[in-house]
Amino acid sequence: MHNPFYCYSEDTIRPQITMFDAETPYELVRGRNIDGNASNCIPSKFWLIGRTGQDLPRDYEISSIFRNGETLQRNILNNYDAGRTTLCAADIAMIRDWKFDPNITYENAELLTESGWNDIKAIAQRYQSALPTILSSTYLPTDYLFRSISTQAEKASLAAFADGLFGLGGHKQVEFEIIDDPDLLLLPRSQCPLFNELITNELEVNAFVEGPEYEEMITQVSSKLGFRASSPLTHDELNTLLLLCRFEQALAMNSTAPFCSSFSVANIQVHEYRRDIFFIHRYGYGQSNYRRLYENMPCHIMQDMMNFLRSNDPNDRRVRIFYSDLNLMQLIFVALNAHEDQVPLNRHNFAQQVFRQWKTSYISPKGANVAVIRYDCANGDHDILFMQNEKPLQLPGCQSNGLCKFSMILNRLSHYLDINCSEIFCTNN
Repeated sequence: MHNPFYCYSEDTIRPQITMFDAETPYELVRGRNIDGNASNCIPSKFWLIGRTGQDLPRDYEISSIFRNGETLQRNILNNYDAGRTTLCAADIAMIRDWKFDPNITYENAELLTESGWNDIKAIAQRYQSALPTILSSTYLPTDYLFRSISTQAEKASLAAFADGLFGLGGHKQVEFEIIDDPDLLLLPRSQCPLFNELITNELEVNAFVEGPEYEEMITQVSSKLGFRASSPLTHDELNTLLLLCRFEQALAMNSTAPFCSSFSVANIQVHEYRRDIFFIHRYGYGQSNYRRLYENMPCHIMQDMMNFLRSNDPNDRRVRIFYSDLNLMQLIFVALNAHEDQVPLNRHNFAQQVFRQWKTSYISPKGANVAVIRYDCANGDHDILFMQNEKPLQLPGCQSNGLCKFSMILNRLSHYLDINCSEIFCTNN
């Protein structure tokens, strides 16, 4: 329930920080115990795909902050002084002292932050601790493959992962794979006109934004900040407040982000659902008529994974690490049939989807990753462990600890093998 007198500064739990959808801090939602001994067989191969750790705002986000930030601050302070807000004294004091970091500039847009680097480095260290026989601390190009897309944050995240494995500066000795242009392995959407045409369809998310739950949220936030009913916050202003709240809180987890005080926990829940509808219709299960396209799009990376898992060539590198974007990771979920809700998310069922599977805050936070480990078994039907954000990835037909039999995975995903992905990745056939 919405509490108009909620005081963010005095909340020691702040559950809404785990509801920041794709901007959720990794450390808050990751698993706490990687079970490297999930199988009694011998671990032999490790495959991982991840997305960037915490990065700086994008160009258009910085523009939004420059356009609205100081004006919002001034108007909120005026409203408080006039007795129109329900902000507590501690929260208004933070807003009064707020200044946007002058070091965050257009030139630095989307660069990986120090906290983002450390998060990715720690992920590598924890996987290495759980699987020391595969993830050696000594770099050998015959054992390791590293590849990312060409953007700075992903390249830096890949380097951070290497540092986690090989020690401080370890990435400097790594032979990173050459990035293809076009990059159909890690950035297939850039070469698929059909997909790019479909993602312009935002009918469902726009309908939710125009619906009663989201409109009520805007009214509640406007009222809390003292904006009169005749002149509530605009969507642009609300989005700026959300951007400042999520980014500044994620960047400094031990501090209190001033503009998070604009929202109750219930308000953030509503916005999180808006983002989940957005992502599931753009990269997930939302457009059911194009389910096959969304399974075909990650064909190259799924084929890479399957060929890696089935190969017994002793000359193969036993570790493959990739860093791409959020989009490919969510498409991989569709390919694996993971996180599919029985009832699809839509504009009408916010209240019924509290326990939904497609919850971006948990499945695709900053630093999100999917790891696949092969365990060699004597009978030849190897065990395959699927991990997501250091927790077992729940797949149909597998054990609750993420362990699957390779025969089952091979049967389910065999359509990715021995086909020409370049011919089918952008089709709905």
